[in-house]
Amino acid sequence: MKNKKSIYIIVSISLFVGLLHFAIGPAYQGVFRHFIRGYLIDILLPMNLYLLLQISLRKNISVSKARIISAIFTFAVGTIVEILQFYKIEVFGRTYDLWDILMYAIGIGAGIVIDLTIIDKFEKQL
Repeated sequence: MKNKKSIYIIVSISLFVGLLHFAIGPAYQGVFRHFIRGYLIDILLPMNLYLLLQISLRKNISVSKARIISAIFTFAVGTIVEILQFYKIEVFGRTYDLWDILMYAIGIGAGIVIDLTIIDKFEKQL
């Protein structure tokens, strides 16, 4: 990343996602409980991983390659986790849900949108 503001934004998003993950936790009983406990984190964590990978990969490869590699890697990790859960192997959870794979894709899409809109603006300022 050329602009430090891009890194600050991504780190801020990461801190927010981490705090939200901690605040929600397994005991959350509030509004939209099923969606928040079941799917929100499955959207936010892949989005976060995609953005964090941008920080490290863009130091060594082009922006377009970093985007492709980050998206594929993030989706592959999420899908492998779900497959392992299908076979009752507990990795980052224990409940297999095919909808989680869709949530991973939505999260990666959200990361790409943030990358193309917010991060790109700061990167083009230099």
